[in-house]
Amino acid sequence: MSDSAADLSLTELLHLLTERKLSARELLADCLRRIERTEPAVRAFITHTPELAQDAARRADQARAAGEPIGALAGVPVALKDVFLTKGVLTTAGSQVLAGYVPAEDAAVWERLAAAGAGMLGKTTTHEFAYGTASSPTANPWDLRRTPGGSSGGSAAALASRMVPVATGTDTGGSLRIPAAACGVSTLRSARGRISRFGVIPLSPTFDVAGPMARRMLDISILMRVLAGADPRDPASRHEPIPAYPLEPPRDLTGVRIGLPTAMSWNSVDDRIAGVCREALDVLVAQGAELVDIAQPPNATVVLEQSTGVFDTVNGSEAHQIHDALVLHSHLYTPQVRERVRKGEQVSPERYAEALRLRTQWATDWRTIMTTLRLDAIAHPTIDAAPPLIDPNRPPKGPRIRLSVPWSIADFPALSVPAGFDNRGLPAGLSLAGLPEREAELVSLGVLIDEEVQLWRHGPPVTP
Repeated sequence: MSDSAADLSLTELLHLLTERKLSARELLADCLRRIERTEPAVRAFITHTPELAQDAARRADQARAAGEPIGALAGVPVALKDVFLTKGVLTTAGSQVLAGYVPAEDAAVWERLAAAGAGMLGKTTTHEFAYGTASSPTANPWDLRRTPGGSSGGSAAALASRMVPVATGTDTGGSLRIPAAACGVSTLRSARGRISRFGVIPLSPTFDVAGPMARRMLDISILMRVLAGADPRDPASRHEPIPAYPLEPPRDLTGVRIGLPTAMSWNSVDDRIAGVCREALDVLVAQGAELVDIAQPPNATVVLEQSTGVFDTVNGSEAHQIHDALVLHSHLYTPQVRERVRKGEQVSPERYAEALRLRTQWATDWRTIMTTLRLDAIAHPTIDAAPPLIDPNRPPKGPRIRLSVPWSIADFPALSVPAGFDNRGLPAGLSLAGLPEREAELVSLGVLIDEEVQLWRHGPPVTP
């Protein structure tokens, strides 16, 4: 670990800032130095806004010096995935279609972060319109030959590179969890409606979720306390109390049962990744948790065989409806995403309705399984193989969605926590999914693993 504040977790930084052992301007200066050194190789940002972060840092330092009230994230620099609207700041969704788009309003997520005192350091790369699991031209900081995953790959890469301590992303079929696993950072796809999607450029309203990313799972808890809450501008918003996200790991897991869907999510996984994830589960077992092999739910055979198809049907149909208004600009899309949008036109109303029915059945079956077996979480690797190597001569290719998409279909909260390194020196992510009403308890399991493994203390090789 270096002496740079940029290497510290949000949890550590907030303590130092509160005690005035570190100023927000010093923190920002360290982040900017890291960006200058690392960004040319990683290419995580589309737009840089250091002046906005400097303004927030100055205000935070002045307020702390004067003993004035401040927000929970006062002076903390953040990076926003470039699908969040930011008033007066370029927002492109990674597409030439929006190459000159400067919004007149802010996304709800940025409103809440700004109200908490955070400073926008920049906008990060995304697979075009979040429609894919790569984030060209961004490279994975752990191996610059590989993709960082996507579609929130820029945020994950910026975090892993220590360019910023906090970032945001979105998740439709795994776009928070996949890059988090690929880059060795933490994230939570919360239950849909927990965080407002107002001001997020949509892909598929049935599945879209906005969420936080950070290097440490405790940081995710802090961020959820800032971001969660009802918003009448989002039709899917949950009007219910915000869960008590944990600020320390649980001490006793006696009676906690973790389901392992072996046939569904452990078979056909790279042995090196699966081994690291099983070792991480030992952390829970050591505190009293029980691992339970679970049979497939009654409808699983049908949905598993078609799970990606069910997702693609709904996602494709809704993406086509959203992008239909931009048909005059179709020549500006990349060929890969243009073809994906056009495929949605082929989805009939009957096929779309059947996919929604299967989605509802899948969620019902998994709720029944969890209740019957008294499960607190479902665990498996987040992605099934190492992040693909980048081939500049082919369309962007990212990790597969087959392990992440079931929980998007079920609308269960699901997190990805760094489980450790495989023998290639690449981080492996463990997924934990659970019931929406048990979201805080789910996060606590991730916190426990993360505080034991502490991958957040280890940075990737620094490439000048």
